[in-house]
Amino acid sequence: MNSENGALVEFYTEAVQNNFKSKQEGRPIYEDRTFVRIQTPGDTRTTINRPATEQDKARFPKSWHAFQEGLSEVTEGTPLAQWPAVSASQVKELQHVHVRTVDQLAALSDASIQKMGPGYQQLRQSARHWLEHAKGDADQTRLQHENDELRDEVAMLKEQLAAANAQIESLSEPADEPAKRGPGRPRKDPETAEV
Repeated sequence: MNSENGALVEFYTEAVQNNFKSKQEGRPIYEDRTFVRIQTPGDTRTTINRPATEQDKARFPKSWHAFQEGLSEVTEGTPLAQWPAVSASQVKELQHVHVRTVDQLAALSDASIQKMGPGYQQLRQSARHWLEHAKGDADQTRLQHENDELRDEVAMLKEQLAAANAQIESLSEPADEPAKRGPGRPRKDPETAEV
């Protein structure tokens, strides 16, 4: 089941007998139909299981796309098994009520938490706190990454500016050419002058 819009959703295909065609052919005729199973995380008693409608496809686009692509489960968030604050037994208990990620645990309703027993309200609060802290860290990491990129860009621009300045200086320096003579007649060289 996929977690989407606060629900666990699964689209699936099931063979359903077509009574009209079965009567016409005199034998059972089946056709594939698409169904949807919708469940609230933390609640194992309430499951909606019915033929899928266009509304369902629009409401749960990620799950519908995963179904069309043949993907079994697309879960967004941090898996509970990767979160150090939860024990292995708690992971199994939460998976039993279809809670597979820290994000799903943090989003559980008060009614669902009360059904789960003592200690889970505190665990939900820890999940919420951990996600808020992680979001702050993510913002800080993103800003640090942007800062590093800007530093690299400034360093590259400084190098380009230094290269351009060096090229300009090399073009403006006079070349080793003989000195140009001024106006008028050239002076007589005393060594070559006739006496």
